[in-house]
Amino acid sequence: MFLSVLGVLLLAAGFAAALRLARARLGRPEADWFPDPSTTVSQSRFWDGRAWTGRVRASDERSDRGRFFHGRFWGRWIWFVVAALVVIAAGGAAYRANGEVALAALVSFLAMTALSWAFYRFMVRQLALDDVIGLPELIAVMVAVAGAVLVIAANVNSAILNGAGARTATITVGLVEEGTKLLVPLCLYAFGRYRDPRAGLALGLAAGFAFAITETTQYAYATAHATGPNFCGTQTAVPTTLGVLQAQVFRMFSVSPLHWLWTAAATALAWRMWHLYGRRGTPAAVGGIVLVMVVHSANDTSATFSCDEGAGALLLQLGRWILLVASYLFFKAMARKSTPPQLVGAVSRGWTPRHLPKAPTP
Repeated sequence: MFLSVLGVLLLAAGFAAALRLARARLGRPEADWFPDPSTTVSQSRFWDGRAWTGRVRASDERSDRGRFFHGRFWGRWIWFVVAALVVIAAGGAAYRANGEVALAALVSFLAMTALSWAFYRFMVRQLALDDVIGLPELIAVMVAVAGAVLVIAANVNSAILNGAGARTATITVGLVEEGTKLLVPLCLYAFGRYRDPRAGLALGLAAGFAFAITETTQYAYATAHATGPNFCGTQTAVPTTLGVLQAQVFRMFSVSPLHWLWTAAATALAWRMWHLYGRRGTPAAVGGIVLVMVVHSANDTSATFSCDEGAGALLLQLGRWILLVASYLFFKAMARKSTPPQLVGAVSRGWTPRHLPKAPTP
């Protein structure tokens, strides 16, 4: 009950703050013709201040599309990864010494927050997200989504798990959790806020970060007390302090990033479709959201296939690492379409926009 009440308060306060803090921003850079980054042909494409459009025209200038594996990759974001590792090492040692679960939860919270911020600052370097959304707005969205996780996802997942069983819970988890993460961004969009495609992507990242931080912190208690969901229907043994740390670190570096990537990919696609095509872009936007829900459920459902703890479990884990890489590539494919003109050529070719809208038929 306490967590649900806290969730309602966080959701209301965070959403109200996100609405209040939202401010109109002019498109950056301003609308103009720029060398078309999606082709090697000498032509220009119109940037409308928020997105690359389908308008192209002949030009004598060819776009500098950058080089592979060379660009704005390394930056100060790496220090947040280092900070997360230091927190894990120092806090983990302290937890193993005294066994206080609250300390494991604090370590999880701080390390997960640092990793999330590291990835966000990396994305700022690739897409200049600071031009379209500020830190206070991001924090407000994260607070609201964290509240939604506590009051919606946690209770709905628990009700399905207790009422219909683990198999049904894994099948519906994509709808429940992705729906929870997308609730705040979609409501803000409905209120006419943060409609720039890059701002939408930032909202998706913030929602994924909030979910990952909240879930990882809660799992510190659930894992230590063996009260987490058991998809195999067997008795869960209470793990050692080392086992708790290993489970938490594995979650931070493999499971949690999927929450960022799936939700941000969905918002990157949806916001861009709505911006370029209005209501005509809704089928593609909804299709992207449904896709990440299906992939999310399929990933969790696969946990029921590894109950034998044999070679199948090893192969399944390998598959999950492959899924993580594939999810990142899918996210990048959606995100790089919004790389602004001033960064084309500065980022690596892997972040150069591709498959941009076709020129309208005369």
